[in-house]
Amino acid sequence: MKDLTVKTLVLACGLTMAGSAMALRPPGGGGGGGGGPTPTDPPASCPTELPEILPQGAREYYADRPGVPDGEVEVVTIRRGTSSHRVHIYTPPGYSEAQADAYPVLYLAHGGGQDDSNWVSRDESWGGSADLILDNALAEGRIEPMVVVMPDTSSCAGLSPVTPGGNDGCQQLFRDVLIPYVEANYNVRADRNNRALAGLSQGGIVAFNVGFGNLDLFSHVFSFGSGWFSTNRRTFEREFAEILEDPETNSLLNTPLYMGAGFDDIAYSNTLATIDILNNYGIVNLHQEHEGEHNMDSFRRHLHQTLPLMFVNTEGCGS
Repeated sequence: MKDLTVKTLVLACGLTMAGSAMALRPPGGGGGGGGGPTPTDPPASCPTELPEILPQGAREYYADRPGVPDGEVEVVTIRRGTSSHRVHIYTPPGYSEAQADAYPVLYLAHGGGQDDSNWVSRDESWGGSADLILDNALAEGRIEPMVVVMPDTSSCAGLSPVTPGGNDGCQQLFRDVLIPYVEANYNVRADRNNRALAGLSQGGIVAFNVGFGNLDLFSHVFSFGSGWFSTNRRTFEREFAEILEDPETNSLLNTPLYMGAGFDDIAYSNTLATIDILNNYGIVNLHQEHEGEHNMDSFRRHLHQTLPLMFVNTEGCGS
């Protein structure tokens, strides 16, 4: 496993930030909203198809291949007031602070019972090897370089919907701690078009609460093996009513909201029920079904599949 370096930085207390294999259901709507494209953003249209998902048990895509340039992973502890937050941060091969063309950022959430180390762990059962997936995808030319931020959300994540734009723990963590820290310390693009949020299992709920609930901050939302339980679906509709009913919501999704789950995933029925809610409100979404369970074999394949969809469109999916 690649060596991990450790860095600790103390943030100022006042640092805050303003502000079927596929189902695609776009209602009418206008152009993109908020944080317009940077000069380096390539023009593209809203993705309407998913790249093929790899078969169950595939391994080569996250192998440590000889000759493939390695990205770096830092373990950072962010201190803010009396609290501290640990995060793993991946920078791609050739990352440069001086490069004029800054990098987009994927925020990648772990599942329940895990922490920020799982997405880069080499453990076959519950390790994600995300840095190797990224290194190989870059070497194959499938994706453009990006920074990937993997925070510890174990103290704030739950299974219940929260009020979008509110001050619950996870929304506050991303808005007031993670995004300001990353944008102050890494050469990244500081606008919503260049921020994506993905998560597995309980991290998929983080993606809904923090990503779909704050489309002023994020333009891409990906949920792996997740979705609302039956006890929370009405609450989701109630809390997210303004977003679900807003005709401009699809214009703020630069990639359709992605939900993937294996047929034998314990969250498969949650995924289908959540997609039904999205479809009822006309929210654009991409749905991946496949052979697989609620495990890292599935979640690694979801990450591999969705990486090429990220940061290729800045126009929104409202039309």
